[in-house]
This record gives sequence, structure tokens and C-alpha cells, in this order.
Amino acid sequence: MNALTAASPARRGATADRTIGASLVLIAVYLALTAWPALLGARATGDPRALLVHLALLGAAAGLAATTRPRLRRLRDLLPLAVGAFLYVELRWLIPAFGRPHADAIVVGWERSLFPSNPSATWAPSLPSLLVSETLHLAYASYYLLVLLPPLVLYLRGRRTDYARTMLALVLVYAACFLTYLVFPVDGPRYLVGAAAAPDGPVRAAVLHLLAAGSSRGTAFPSSHVAASVVASLCALRFQRRLGVVIALLTCGLALGTVYGGFHYAVDALAGGIVGLAAWGLASTLWRALSSPGAQSASAA
Repeated sequence: MNALTAASPARRGATADRTIGASLVLIAVYLALTAWPALLGARATGDPRALLVHLALLGAAAGLAATTRPRLRRLRDLLPLAVGAFLYVELRWLIPAFGRPHADAIVVGWERSLFPSNPSATWAPSLPSLLVSETLHLAYASYYLLVLLPPLVLYLRGRRTDYARTMLALVLVYAACFLTYLVFPVDGPRYLVGAAAAPDGPVRAAVLHLLAAGSSRGTAFPSSHVAASVVASLCALRFQRRLGVVIALLTCGLALGTVYGGFHYAVDALAGGIVGLAAWGLASTLWRALSSPGAQSASAA
């Protein structure tokens, strides 16, 4: 039993408050940094709705970060879990507005130096198994379950501190990936040459439909699917061991599926894994700082 687990409920609650507050500050900083390209994107499309949501979330994150009022606790706790989908979708407007050249040529160069066989194009045709294809596409499609279910289970079970720690790690990894996309956009093989020639099945068809409807161009490197799933696996293994084993296995399948399906270069998945591990390490350092007696005293003061 670690010191925080053995601590009083008041101390655990204060630690959860500080950790959620840190996540909200990160979200507010990200939204402030991207407010200008959000405005440019609204001007380019002539549709202000995404900008209005962006600014509303900025105000909500900043305001909730500055308060621990009990009646706002549920909203404060759940906002970091709720904003991820919007922040990803709006990249389809932010990336063009930011105006950086797309860097597929650079990443393809890395891909050829590390993986001469070009796995995103050659792996599926070399292994044309419907069972393999459907299994890996199902693992890829499990992404939303991987990143949303474990923290939600923690929260519903009243393990608010562990939930807060998981959310801080996920916010860190998303911020790292999304900011990278703005300055170093990479389309990935699906946009440039199409999905890999994998055997067709109902799961693959559903995945392709989902990607056509909801993906944002320029978000291939690093793979946020892999990065966030690595973080989700490590958090679940720490806080929910049995569930964590399942999440870790699905994460392995997801990482393979991103390449087998031709959705990412292999180097995208590799970089996603590295970013996920780095975000976990940074989150662990922040957890210790936020749980320390010094942070407790400063909060009380």
C-alpha cells in the first residue's frame, strides 16, 4: 500500500482536485495556443460553430481550473474526459489554418531507412488472412473503448484520485500529439495511396467508414491512437490490473492494426509508442509532485 492509498480521504480528495486542476490548466493552455488558428479556420470555412465551441471550452477549462466548489465537482472532473473527441475533430480546420507544409516526404524517408519493406503497403498483401485482418481491425476499432472505459470505471467506482491521475496522463499525451500535428502535419498512407489491400470483412468495412467520417488529415505522426493507448494501458495496469492486461493486449493489436490496415506508416506507430511512454513518465513525475506534502500545504494555504 503506497502513502497516498493510506492517506486520509481529505488528502486523497485534495490530491484529486489538484490533479484535475492540472489537467484543466493544460487543456486551457492548449486551447489558448490554438485560438488564433481556430479563428482563421472559422474565417476560411465561413462557419463559426467550431470556433464558438473552442472558446466556450477555453472559458470552461480556465474557470473550472480555478475553483474547487463542490457543486461544480462533477463537471470539473468529467470535462477532461469529454473534450478529447472535439479537440481531435477540430484539427481538420486547425492544421490548414496553421499553414505548415505537410511532411510526408520526410517521414517516408525515415520509414524506408528503418523498414525497407514499407509495411503499411506490403504487410496486408503478404498476409491475406481474413481472420488476421478482422482481428487487427477490431483491435484498431477498440481504441475509443481503451481510452474511455478504464477512467470511467475508476470514476464510477469512486476511485477519484486514480481517475484524475489517468486523465492527467491522457491529457499530456494528447497535447503532445496535437501540437505536433500543427507544426509537423503528416497525412499518412491512407490519404496518399489509400488503405492497404487487406481482406475485406464487416469489421474492416466499419473501420473504413468510421475513418472516412471522422478522421482529421495531417494527424498521422506520431500515431495518437498508439500513444494514448499505451498511456491507457500503463494507467490501467497500475490502477486496474486485470482490466489493464486486457487493455495492454488490445493496445498491441491496435498498434499492429494501424500498420496492417495502411492507416499509418510503421514509424508513426513506433513514434506513438515512444510518445506514450514519455507522457507516462512525465505524468508519474507530476503525480508525485501533486501528491507531496508540500503541494498539500500550498493548496491549504
